[in-house]
Amino acid sequence: MLNAAGSLTFASERSPAAVTFDALRLDDCHRSLTTRLWVGFGARMQDLTATVTYDQGQLYIYSITLTEQPIYRAARLLCFLVLFAAADAALLLLFAHVGERGAARRRALRLPLALAGITLLACLPLFSNYLYFGHDLEFHMQRIAAMAAELSYGQFPVRLTTTTLNGYGYASPLCYCELFLLLPALLYNLWLPLRTCYQIYLFAVTLATCLIAYFSFAKITASRRLGLLGALLYTLSAYRLTCVYTRAAVGEFTAMAFFPLVLLGLYGIYTSDRPRFGDWLPMALGMAAMVQSHLLSCELTALLLILFCLLRLRETLRPARLLAWVKAALLAVGLSAWYLFPFFISTRSIPFLVNRSDLVGKLQKHGLYAVQLFSFFGTAGGSSAEGTTHDMALTPGLPLLLALALAFYCLWRAQARGDTRPAAKHLYTATGFAVLTLVLSLHAFPWDFVEGWFGPAVGKVVGMFQFPFRFLSLGTLLLCAAALFALQLLPERRAALAAAWLVCAALLTASITETNIMSAQGESSYATYNQNATINSVGTAEYLIDGASSYEAIWAQPKPASGDLHLISYEKREGVAYVSVENDGGEAAISLPIYNYGNYYAADESGAPFAITSGENMRIVLTIPAGYTGTIHVRYHAPGYWRAFEALSAVSLLGVIGCGAFARRKRRTPATV
Repeated sequence: MLNAAGSLTFASERSPAAVTFDALRLDDCHRSLTTRLWVGFGARMQDLTATVTYDQGQLYIYSITLTEQPIYRAARLLCFLVLFAAADAALLLLFAHVGERGAARRRALRLPLALAGITLLACLPLFSNYLYFGHDLEFHMQRIAAMAAELSYGQFPVRLTTTTLNGYGYASPLCYCELFLLLPALLYNLWLPLRTCYQIYLFAVTLATCLIAYFSFAKITASRRLGLLGALLYTLSAYRLTCVYTRAAVGEFTAMAFFPLVLLGLYGIYTSDRPRFGDWLPMALGMAAMVQSHLLSCELTALLLILFCLLRLRETLRPARLLAWVKAALLAVGLSAWYLFPFFISTRSIPFLVNRSDLVGKLQKHGLYAVQLFSFFGTAGGSSAEGTTHDMALTPGLPLLLALALAFYCLWRAQARGDTRPAAKHLYTATGFAVLTLVLSLHAFPWDFVEGWFGPAVGKVVGMFQFPFRFLSLGTLLLCAAALFALQLLPERRAALAAAWLVCAALLTASITETNIMSAQGESSYATYNQNATINSVGTAEYLIDGASSYEAIWAQPKPASGDLHLISYEKREGVAYVSVENDGGEAAISLPIYNYGNYYAADESGAPFAITSGENMRIVLTIPAGYTGTIHVRYHAPGYWRAFEALSAVSLLGVIGCGAFARRKRRTPATV
């Protein structure tokens, strides 16, 4: 963190609540700083008061410039229009018709209203002017703000953020796909407060989770009611709420939205003798979405899928089914090609810290104790270190533990009665894999032994999981599926009673969990994000170049290697570094405060290129000819051939849309003889 000489705040005496502003830290390493200020209804510019608070060192304020951004007026107007349109549509659908027609319409709206209610209940902590503290919140706020900046500079897709780490740059987008962060980044470029952009993203992901879960479970069980129950259990699950609000694990809870699609694809492939396009498509879409949201979740899912295929090897090797797997895999790779191939190329050519096997930590200490796993509720906040005193809520929660008990009861009942219905077979598989995921999440599972016994290659793969409790995400999905299959095996009245108990348990668990979050976790405004921050903004800094130190990013100025080489000026504008030098002596080098991730290009005003090498702290080094005077610009530019991968993904997406439209039209066209 840079040392602060003081801070700047704004306020309004007439209407304090109308001003939104995060205090600007006036650090001792910059001559100028830029931030954002929102003045809402009830306050005027003439009523604003700027307050400078002195802390330490030397602090000079020469001027404060306020510039209006007209785009925010348009964005605000658009928000009001959307809200009014949504309210009018709801009133029209609910109250515009009377009599039998109105009653029929309201009955048809019960399902959408139920899904909307589930989403709203899962999003209650979002309806605040603050964000609740999450473990990775700082890192993801930085990702959104940095991506928004690069989009405004014209870099698309964003491969590297040039503003992160005090302008040194960071290769997070190359390794950690940011496709789904386009929504909050674009909203931030419309000058909405950063926390609002994040809250909208969380709402959108929660809505997508609820809708995808309903669609998938309804298809699997051939029942809308069971699909709705599955959506409720999954969206309000304790572990998912912990990921969203306590851990702020953006990649993981985004990937969880697509887990049900993978389950639906698996169901479609293995319940059809000749899987069609619609049977294996969910598998391809789900895996592609996971690759582009959270690669670790994709790897965990792939491990369970491989195990499933091995256990059912004879069925898997049937030509039609094997062909469906190949098609799904090729489509998933095609849809992800724009990110996946540059990722592989970059990780092989750039010595990222994450590639060092000696830095992979032991993960068994983060495993769960049985008392945690089988606790009905949990506290908000905390971590996952050894012991349980300060741990967060890491449990499937009361409803899914009841679902596990119900699954065991129905399995015993089916075994005793010789039940051979398909639901019994599906229940056996879902319960078995759910129990496996719970076992893998335990502290008792010998992860450290596995990591050390099977050599560095296997140890590195295992260590990349970081936390055994990540298996709870898949366990949550499988327990939801097991609950629905179990209900299919029960008599109608017993099934209805069991479902009611599960609904009550889910509502109770969600309410208690969210109350704990809102009362026990800290709050932060996050109206903006300051990219001048150093180590705190990149978490564990695993995407730094081996040999670089984020702590040294505090000093963001060029370093001439010779006393005869004079630095005239240095600045970064729209992602491009401009360095003006005057060399009175022989050939000399100058080090720039930019990490050399490769694909940087340097040239002067005449277009003459300059060679780029790496120096101390992996900074870019330019060699300045003798007697040279001029300005050199350094910019990042992704290789041109990467556009071919982007084109492949675009063609794959268009192919999916075209095939889907053709299949839909074919189903609607009546056969004629």
